[in-house]
Amino acid sequence: MTHHYKVGQMLNLRSAPRHSNRPSGLCEVISCLPHEAGPLLYRVKSLNENVERVVEETDLSASTAQKAAHQTSEPVLSIAISKR
Repeated sequence: MTHHYKVGQMLNLRSAPRHSNRPSGLCEVISCLPHEAGPLLYRVKSLNENVERVVEETDLSASTAQKAAHQTSEPVLSIAISKR
């Protein structure tokens, strides 16, 4: 099985009131997680929260929303180098 969504894509996330406090709304795919067995998983970040979540592909649906121009991806790792 292959992932249907790509990193950086904006998607609609379904809420999961019985399993968690996860709200519904727009989210961005941060990464497609490796798949060996079971459901396809994604790491996503909701536009309304500061946390990332791991969700199943069945909890996501395509969206026509675009990432705003002023929203740029934060670097995963930042290293400061100073000369002495």
